Amino acid sequence: MHLSRSFTKVVPFATTTTTTTTCRAAGTALFTRTTTALGHRLNQKTLWTAATSSHPDLATALSQCLSSSSTSSPVTTKTTDSNKKSGVTIILASRSYPGSDLLTLPSKIPDHISQSRHILGAVVDRVPTPSGHGVSTLTLTPATAANAASDRLVDCQPFYLSGAESRRKRLKEKSVGKWARSQDIEERSLDTADAWSSFKSISIGRNQVQVPAAALPPSSSAASASGSNDTDQDIMMISDMEVHQFLEALDSANPAASKVGLMASSTPFITGRPVTMFYDGQLVQDGVLGVSILKRPAAKQETTNVTYPSMSPLGPAMQITRCRGNIILELDESNATRLLLDRLQSTTLTKDKEYFLATGEPTTATSESPAQVDMSKATVYKITGGDPSKGNMAVDTVHDLQIGQWVQFIHHGQAQDHGHIDNDLASSDIQTGKLIARGATTMRFTATDPNNTIEELESVGSNAHHYENDTSASAQQPRFGGSSENGFIVGQPNQGTWVCAVTDSILRHTL
Repeated sequence: MHLSRSFTKVVPFATTTTTTTTCRAAGTALFTRTTTALGHRLNQKTLWTAATSSHPDLATALSQCLSSSSTSSPVTTKTTDSNKKSGVTIILASRSYPGSDLLTLPSKIPDHISQSRHILGAVVDRVPTPSGHGVSTLTLTPATAANAASDRLVDCQPFYLSGAESRRKRLKEKSVGKWARSQDIEERSLDTADAWSSFKSISIGRNQVQVPAAALPPSSSAASASGSNDTDQDIMMISDMEVHQFLEALDSANPAASKVGLMASSTPFITGRPVTMFYDGQLVQDGVLGVSILKRPAAKQETTNVTYPSMSPLGPAMQITRCRGNIILELDESNATRLLLDRLQSTTLTKDKEYFLATGEPTTATSESPAQVDMSKATVYKITGGDPSKGNMAVDTVHDLQIGQWVQFIHHGQAQDHGHIDNDLASSDIQTGKLIARGATTMRFTATDPNNTIEELESVGSNAHHYENDTSASAQQPRFGGSSENGFIVGQPNQGTWVCAVTDSILRHTL
């Protein structure tokens, strides 16, 4: 049975034509495709294709998604010269497919597509299908000479930096804080040059990593060639676990770019590799790969947004008054761990639960409401341990905490989705444009609960009926995205880029 649905929307100051097709291949899998062309006040347009398929056979799922992008994209010319490749396709495949199929994913891509486009991607935990199983793709088609003046998407350049050539080192991610009691340390020792000689910074060695040329700011000549010096740059990445030094180097070399991405899922028991990534026909298991997207600015909109829908505050915001590296000694001049335990005693919460620390700017305190950390701009880290006798509280971050920083204890106080991708987009968000603009392409990445990841299907054939019944309305509105138990990457322009691994956190980035 073949089902299809199409619709057209008209919005003020722009003409938006969106065609969504939902069909079933061989009567089993759900397949969705969205191709959108925008006309703005300046007659600027951009073309992208987002596709998802939940077919139980990986080769069929890839064929469905990639054939849709080749139909919608003008890039169809075969060539064996990589320098003549036009456009980039990003592929995310859920790790519910058999490991043998995932290891041969590059060979399943049709030749006419792999020879005409740069292909990159990774194995992730889930993709935006109702079940989480399947493939999600995004194809970017940059401007050509004929339409360079009207297209928003000026250029897109892929890059891959292997672990060996990056010169990166494994960072010390957690410190246990085993030293003398804070009150036993003489205050005057803090003024000596070797006061902290025995404690090395967890962010040592920053900016020693090579940054690919494609991820650097565009040169003035490149901007002139595009016909406009007024461009924005987005850098979308997929990485293994050792991304922190690269992000610091990237922030230093290109602070004005927006940085978003996803950490590849761990696959040692699925493919026999720590992570499984793909770049232009090659299977890779370490490093960072991605694409630099150069575009003309659109109407003002919130392009990057991180939310924590299941999080609740635990007391008011506080300031760090003593800390070392990623270890907090005092909050508001009080024992940090004891403060957390005291707040737990006034609730029904237990010490066995996970707790987090939000850092950011405080809201204005009033007589009725104490100051809170502004969660719309907060950075959230997991609290990994504490010692109430010494006051030490360890925070899971590779960045040095600072005296004077505002922080707040938070926890999962509401029902959790365990990081499952929610395809439903609230109508209020569409009407207000709070999260995305109409007709815009939105990447959506989430952090999966490490204890509730999708498992490889025991029998793909026996689950065919499951995908056949995936007929929810959300499935008819596909968008590119994925989830990983290792978290996602987020960095606003001129702000630090970091890895968020908080379960149920959601990153939305609008191109």
